[in-house]
Amino acid sequence: MTLFFTIVFFVFLLVVVLQCALIRFILPERMSGPRKTVIAACVASCFNTIPFWYMAKASILDQLPWWHRELIVYPYAIVLVASAFSGLLFLALWSFRPLVQRLRPPFEKGKRDFLGTSARTLMVTSVGALGYGAYWENKSLEVSRLTLKYKGLHPQLSGLRIVQLTDFHAGPLISFQTISEVISAANALKPDLIVLTGDYVNHNPAYIHGCASLLDELKAPAGVFGVYGNHDHYTGMVAMREAFSKTHLSMLSNGCGPAKGLEGVLNIIGAEDPVSGWARDAQFSDVTRISSLVDPHQFNLLLSHRPGLFRTSKAWKVGLTLSGHTHGGQVIFPGIGDKGFSLAGLFVTYTHGLYKSEKDAEVRMYVSSGIGTIIAPVRLFCPPEIVEITLAAA
Repeated sequence: MTLFFTIVFFVFLLVVVLQCALIRFILPERMSGPRKTVIAACVASCFNTIPFWYMAKASILDQLPWWHRELIVYPYAIVLVASAFSGLLFLALWSFRPLVQRLRPPFEKGKRDFLGTSARTLMVTSVGALGYGAYWENKSLEVSRLTLKYKGLHPQLSGLRIVQLTDFHAGPLISFQTISEVISAANALKPDLIVLTGDYVNHNPAYIHGCASLLDELKAPAGVFGVYGNHDHYTGMVAMREAFSKTHLSMLSNGCGPAKGLEGVLNIIGAEDPVSGWARDAQFSDVTRISSLVDPHQFNLLLSHRPGLFRTSKAWKVGLTLSGHTHGGQVIFPGIGDKGFSLAGLFVTYTHGLYKSEKDAEVRMYVSSGIGTIIAPVRLFCPPEIVEITLAAA
C-alpha cells in the first residue's frame, strides 16, 4: 500500500508540472506571463484535487450510479493523462526551439502563435485518441485462441482447453458489472480448466469481497487455480487471503496442486509475486523453491503474475507458463516487430503474446493483456482479452 501511494504521489506532482506548462501556452497571448503562470497553477491544482474530493464521497464507486464512472471518472482520467502526455510532448518541442530557430530564423517572430497552436493541437488530439481508447477499445473484449502442440503429450491432456483470466483491477476504473460480464464470457467457453494470474483488486480493500464473490462463479471441471499479483499485496494480503479462502478457488503461493481428474498427469505450479520492482523485470527470491515443484513426469503448468520469471523458468523445461501484469502496455504501436511495440517494452522484457525458449520451442509462455487498466481506462491496439489455450499432441 505504501509503495503504491508513493508512486501515485510522485506521478501526481509530475502531472501537475506538465499540466502547468501546457496550460500556460494554451492561454491567450495578450495575458501577462505572471498572470498566466498563476492561472495555470490554480487550474492544474484544482483539477488534480478532484479525486480526493470524489473518494471522500464514496469508498467504493460501485455504490454510486453507473454514470459516475462513465461521465465523471472516465472523462477526468482521459483529460488527466492527455494533459500530462501533451505537456510532455510540448516540453520536448520547446526544448528543440533553439534548433528550429537556427534552421528557420523567422520562427522567432511567430513562435508564440506556433507554440500556442501546438499546445492546443496536442491536447485536442490526445483527448480524442484516449477517448476512443476508453469508450470503444477498452470495452471490446476479445478471446485469444491458441493451440499449442507438444511431443509426447499425455492422451488425457490432448484437447485440454485452458482459459486464463488476469489483471481485473477491480476499483474506480473497472466495475463489478464489467467483471461479471467477463466471468460469464469465460464460463460460456466451457473450458476444462481456468487459471487466474493475479491483480484482482487495484488497491482499495473495499472491493475485495465483491470481486472474490464474482470470481467464485467461475466453473471448470478440472478446477480454478490462481496466484496473487503485486496489486493484491498493495491491497492487503491478509484480507485478500481471508476472502479467497471462502471461495472454491485454489490459490497457490509457491506451491502446486493437481487438477481434478488429471492427478499425476498435470502439475499446476503457482509462484508468489515478489511485490518489488513493479515497473521492471522483478527478481524472484524463491526460484529454488519454485523450481523444486517441477515434476519431470508430468506436464507442468506454471502460473506467475510477473512474466519476468520466464528468464529463469525456461531452463526448467516447464511446458507452459501463463502470466499477466503488463496489460500489454495498454497501448501497442502496430507494425513494429512481430507483435508491435508495447509501451510495457520500455520497462520489461516480456510484454504480450506468446514466447518460446531459444533452446526448446516446446517451452512456452503466454503473457495476457488482461482485463483491467491502471491510471486511465485506455487501450489502443491492445483490447482486454480472455485467453483460451488448447493443448494438442504433436
